[in-house]
Amino acid sequence: MNKIFIIFISIFALSSCQKDTELISTSSKTKSLAKFTYVWNNETPEIEDFTYDAQGRVTVIKGEEQTSTFNYVSASSLVVTAKNNSDNSPYRSFNCTLNSKGYITKISMFNPDGTLYYTYNYTYNSDDYIIKTEGVPPTGTGYYAEYVIQNGNVVSSKNFNGDVLSYTGKYTIDSSLENKTGFGHTGYWVSNKLFGKGYKNMLVEYKSFSPSNALTWHMKYEHDLDADGYPLSTTSLNVLQNKKGIETYVYK
Repeated sequence: MNKIFIIFISIFALSSCQKDTELISTSSKTKSLAKFTYVWNNETPEIEDFTYDAQGRVTVIKGEEQTSTFNYVSASSLVVTAKNNSDNSPYRSFNCTLNSKGYITKISMFNPDGTLYYTYNYTYNSDDYIIKTEGVPPTGTGYYAEYVIQNGNVVSSKNFNGDVLSYTGKYTIDSSLENKTGFGHTGYWVSNKLFGKGYKNMLVEYKSFSPSNALTWHMKYEHDLDADGYPLSTTSLNVLQNKKGIETYVYK
C-alpha cells in the first residue's frame, strides 16, 4: 500500500491529502500508527496493520495480499521479507542499506528466485530531509525526483524519466497544521523512522505540471484531527477527475 505516501508523502509522494485546520494539540503524547485504511472512489478498501518493537521501529506490516517482516540485522542493514498471505509463499525480499541515523539510503528488491527486481536510492540533505529519490530497473530507463525543502516542508519537485523532465510538482501546506505523524513526503513503506525527517506541516494541495506547464494532476486534502492533533482521516479530492479517496488512521 505504498500509494498512501502521497498523502503523508504525497505520494507515498507520489500521492496525497487532508482537513480540520483549527484543532490544536492538547498534549505532547506520541502515537504510533496501528492501522491504515484507504478507500478510493468507493472501491474495495485497502488495509494495513502495523506492529512495532520496543524502540518504536516497525517490525511487521500486514496488508491485504502480503505481510512484510522487518529484520534489523545491524546498524547499517535492514532486511524485509514479504510473503503472500494466501499461502505464505515468498513474494519479494528487500535488502536495505541504512545511514548512521538509521535512514534507508538504498533498497534492493529481489524476486523469490533471487533475481534483482528493482532498486531505489534515497538522498538526504544535512537536515535529514529526503531531497532526491531514484528508481533503477535492472535494464531499461529509470526515473528520479528532486525535492525542494523550505522551512521543514517540501514545496516543489522535478520528476525525470531517464534524463528527460517528465513533470514538476507544487506542494501547498497549511502552516497552522503541525504534522504530528512524523511521516515525510516520500518513501517505500509508511514509517517515521526509516525515511528521514517528517515534514513540519500538513499537505493540503498538490499539483503537477507537464514540461509545457499544463496542469496534469490536482489533488486537495482535508484532515480530520483528534484532540492531540493527529489525523483521524484524510479526504483527498482529485479535482480534474472529480473522484475522492478517504484514508482513516488508528493509533496506539
